[in-house]
Amino acid sequence: MKNIFIPPVLFMVSLVLIAASFFVLPAFNLIPFPYNLAGLLLIWAGIVLNGKVVDLCKKYNTPHDFCRTTVLIEEGVFTKSRNPMYIGMFLFLLGLAVCFMNLAAVIFSYLFLFIVRIAFITMEEKKLEQEIGQSYLEYKVRVKRWF
Repeated sequence: MKNIFIPPVLFMVSLVLIAASFFVLPAFNLIPFPYNLAGLLLIWAGIVLNGKVVDLCKKYNTPHDFCRTTVLIEEGVFTKSRNPMYIGMFLFLLGLAVCFMNLAAVIFSYLFLFIVRIAFITMEEKKLEQEIGQSYLEYKVRVKRWF
């Protein structure tokens, strides 16, 4: 049986929790209009960042499916962060939480980031060290995990 606990599934679960929090936890709907519209900027930033990641993956003909890596990309957004796709997902979730005006939803977006760090990034970094070797170790020294 294939493991379905992968980052895109966690992202979708987080989306549902954030949207549900608006209805289920109305006492936390504390971000007033029009300030909640600032979330649209975060959503846009997340979409743009993930778009740049996808474009670079296409350029280097490497998958962006969280399962395998064929090449170490060391340009564009990957010069600032080793995990720009996760940052893009987080920005999208945070922006959605702000748009929904719900402070509890903001916590769900940070929870997504925490789970990604614990459950995925550690494993992915070990895998990349094995598959790519010394060049990845040097990359880790030059480029921060987040920003």
